[in-house]
Amino acid sequence: MADTMGNAATRSQEEWERAARALLDEGQNFLAHDVCRDGLRLYPASLKLAIFGAISLSQTGAVDEARRLLAPLLAEIFIDEGPFRRLQNALRGAIATLTPGADSGESALAAIAELSESIDLVRGKRLEATADAETYNALARVFREAWLSLGDRRDLDHCRELFLRAFHTGNSPRDGIEAAVMSLLLGKRGEARTLAAKVKASLAAEETPPDLPTDQRYRLLATLGQAHLILGEAAEAVAVFEWARALEGVHYGRVVSALKQLELLRHGGIEVPDELADIVKPPTVVVFTGHALDRPGEGPHFPPGIEATVRAEIAQQLEDLNAQVGYSTAACGSDLLFIEAMLERGAEVNVVMPFALDDFVANNVRYGGPRWEMRFRNALKLAASVTYATEERYLGHDMLYRFANQCLHGLATLRSGFLRTSPYLLAVWDMMPGSLVGGAGDFIDQWEDITRLRIVDLDGLLQQHPELLGPDGPAMPNLDFGDSDEEAGQGRVIRSMLFCDIAGYSKLKEENTPAFLEFLARLKQGLERAGVAPISINTWGDAIFAVMDKATPMAEYALTMQEEVTRLGEEMRDQFPKPLNLRISLHAGPVFEAIDPICGRKNFYGSHINRAARLEPVTVVGHVYATQQFVAVLTAEQSAQRSEALNNGEAFEERFVCEYVGVLSLAKDFGKQTVYHLRRRTEIEAHVAEIMAVHEELSPEAELETETQTEPEEQDEAASGLAEILPDADDQGITERLAPGVEGVLATVARMIERADADDSGKPRRGRKKKPKPPAPEIAFDADETHWPGT
Repeated sequence: MADTMGNAATRSQEEWERAARALLDEGQNFLAHDVCRDGLRLYPASLKLAIFGAISLSQTGAVDEARRLLAPLLAEIFIDEGPFRRLQNALRGAIATLTPGADSGESALAAIAELSESIDLVRGKRLEATADAETYNALARVFREAWLSLGDRRDLDHCRELFLRAFHTGNSPRDGIEAAVMSLLLGKRGEARTLAAKVKASLAAEETPPDLPTDQRYRLLATLGQAHLILGEAAEAVAVFEWARALEGVHYGRVVSALKQLELLRHGGIEVPDELADIVKPPTVVVFTGHALDRPGEGPHFPPGIEATVRAEIAQQLEDLNAQVGYSTAACGSDLLFIEAMLERGAEVNVVMPFALDDFVANNVRYGGPRWEMRFRNALKLAASVTYATEERYLGHDMLYRFANQCLHGLATLRSGFLRTSPYLLAVWDMMPGSLVGGAGDFIDQWEDITRLRIVDLDGLLQQHPELLGPDGPAMPNLDFGDSDEEAGQGRVIRSMLFCDIAGYSKLKEENTPAFLEFLARLKQGLERAGVAPISINTWGDAIFAVMDKATPMAEYALTMQEEVTRLGEEMRDQFPKPLNLRISLHAGPVFEAIDPICGRKNFYGSHINRAARLEPVTVVGHVYATQQFVAVLTAEQSAQRSEALNNGEAFEERFVCEYVGVLSLAKDFGKQTVYHLRRRTEIEAHVAEIMAVHEELSPEAELETETQTEPEEQDEAASGLAEILPDADDQGITERLAPGVEGVLATVARMIERADADDSGKPRRGRKKKPKPPAPEIAFDADETHWPGT
């Protein structure tokens, strides 16, 4: 990524497109989004970058933004459907007037007039646009993610239609099986079986090239396995997926793609054998914490003499877990041993730094000697990502280590959600009582799921080397947590912060001031009803600054504030020149808490206050933006609350959705910041998630019983489980507003589609009447064809 950004001006359009596609292929959706955004600044006419960017957004949950990005292109793909639909209705109305007993007066004349006007509207128009299979495929995937998130039946209809067009245009077996799966979800089981049979026959007839890349070979086998499942051939499907699992060097993104497809098949009413749960597994995400190497004169806890033993134990644990994605800090000792072991496995490593690099090296690496410092530099160079919990100085505050642990936990949990799994915690711990702030024992205390905890007993390993123990055995750790100043509120603490600005305030006139004061009073009442209060709040003019101990109540407070202002803006519309709205930014990080010497009240200071303030001006009006640090802490807190609820036999409600926005430049040249859009989880999202959980809990016998109770003919006409519970869509097309900053790109895309629709002479093709859809052409699998990344 750094290389991509460093050579941005010299890269060609094709290089940007390849870089974006490679990142999507590896499941790096966040990075892919940033590459597409930066590439479009240089090459705004790149259709592929626009599509890749939409796919990356949809994969990270930002489906609304992805749909807005592609809405104009969708209008070209489903071109003129509105006029043709109107013509169809007009024909029905005209025919109705010809039936015996029908009114032959004014109603008949009106029907004929409507038919005549409808015919004029479709003259020279075409019902479908001509696009390539890749474009159809890309759009289909965006709408599939939109349906999975929002449950709108129209998205599922669009998805199926686009996959069918991709299949008929490009003959790709993968598009065919996607269309079959979408047909299942819409209750069209007969059509799904027909498509699956064609895919199976095509793949069985084709000889797989011996030099086909491993990832493409896996996709090929997964497609065949899905076809077998749709056709009811469970044993054959298991055998094919076993074959796919035996392939070496398959990227975990391919396995996650297959796993998602199996989930959709199950929700579509297909019996998925239990054996596949052990064959198609999501990648294992491991969060690591452990003891650092003993400092001179300390210990023994982790003396240099047991480095090889600890390294071997870590490697064995990773092998047992089949670890593929890791998150860790990088102190000399067990942290770096974990990173090196992951890299030797060819796994992905993500490093979180607790504070400024130079301070970290001075306090956690350099004392081990030049060899450890060299290993540290190499680890950062080879890591997939390096994230800073804070870029500020250490200043002797150990609570920064605990904050880094929260970020590790949250980032790993967030990533695991995208990968359909949950993270493990691997700890190298000496089993000593008490917990150093931010140490291994402290992290273990905060870890909510002990079933996903693995411990390397450092004390047990040390006991195997009595020559290293010394006469007194292992020393007790220093449990001095610092003086009482921090507890008294006079030190550095971790807090969640909110800044908001009331948009439209600067347009108010003097006569609007009493109404504005009433507006603030009613806003306060609404926030009090929510039952969430900050520990500190301040206002000046149209700005509000609030602070809380935790991220979860702050998220609730911010969204409640947004909802109350939206409500009040409508209720008090006639009292202001235009309805008032908010820009809200959220951040979490270390701040100095102290009594303000001037006003005598508790206040907060430090660069993280400025960072939270600088995000607010670049927030879109009506939205809540949150920094990566805030989202990580929120995710960690939500994960802990979820586990606690499950352990107590209680239901847990997922209330928040964090959608990736990108790396934004903050106001007043305050640097860049990874930002998410925070919103409430919709009812349909929660309902779909609940239905999915119920399906996953069904036993094979229950699924088989459900399958045998319905005849195939009835299944063709009945909507499948998930499709039935979704609201029926009306016949109106999707109307979306343009995403900020992409209007020029989309206009260019529309022109490209228009040019592609012209004949060789440059003249537009003549309109044609709607014809019955021809049968799908024979499917031919080309080893050189382009396969779409991600799922």
